[in-house]
Amino acid sequence: MGDVKQIAIYGKGGVGKSTVAANLSVALQRKGRKVLQVGCSPKIDSTAYLIGGEISERPVLQQVRQNGKNKDVVMNCLYKGVEGIYAMEAGGPVPGEGCAGLGAGSALDLLVEYDVFGTLGVDLVIYDVLGDVTCGGFAQPIRGGHAKVVYLVTSGEMMALYSANNICISIADMKERSDVRIGGLINNMRGVVNEDLVMAEFSQRIGVPVIANLPRDPLIIRAESMGGTVMEHFPNSDVAHRFYELADYVMTLKEGYIPSPITLEDIRNILRRYQVAS
Repeated sequence: MGDVKQIAIYGKGGVGKSTVAANLSVALQRKGRKVLQVGCSPKIDSTAYLIGGEISERPVLQQVRQNGKNKDVVMNCLYKGVEGIYAMEAGGPVPGEGCAGLGAGSALDLLVEYDVFGTLGVDLVIYDVLGDVTCGGFAQPIRGGHAKVVYLVTSGEMMALYSANNICISIADMKERSDVRIGGLINNMRGVVNEDLVMAEFSQRIGVPVIANLPRDPLIIRAESMGGTVMEHFPNSDVAHRFYELADYVMTLKEGYIPSPITLEDIRNILRRYQVAS
């Protein structure tokens, strides 16, 4: 797995991280990478727009529970989606039983145990991870030695910034025993007041750059209503070009950033400065 670049995309539920992950996967595949996207949420919807708008019927943990643990079972969980991108959902525990985060971590360990990356010949893996909580389970893509670079999808809203800052706290706490770094902030814009100024100050305060500003473009919603990504259905649009630029950044990043997390009150003050008084 030494030649396989592994990245994780974190963000709070509803911030658009799965949309970002899917479009980024297409952009990277078109630029010559061989991509596997792994959804790490019990909602199992990360890869839907890579496979025609359908929800995976073969998440790893459910298949292992039903059919036993072996390589054939795990490989059967894969889909080959748009542009030849491989897609897989980790899945979750039986509802009401067990920890969804630890379950996702167990599924990722199976990818290593059965050399799934080598079997597929992929050279870039994207983990799409729920960022509302930072328990050991949902931190497994980075704590388990899988992804070395984390990209934070956020916006100029309170809870999105709070979630991004919590991930920064986790990575800062790990800095002495891990080489995981943050690649940058992806501003998936919601159209709130002074969003660019909010993001600029948050970025400056935590020491991590904003590497993409993605507008709230109706073409994204149109593409998803068609069961796909904006990269697939509107490849010449402005927002598609922004995903291509993001893909270039991901491919060429040499070294990420160790964040300097701020406090909840700091986040509130940033929002008050640019939004309450406006």
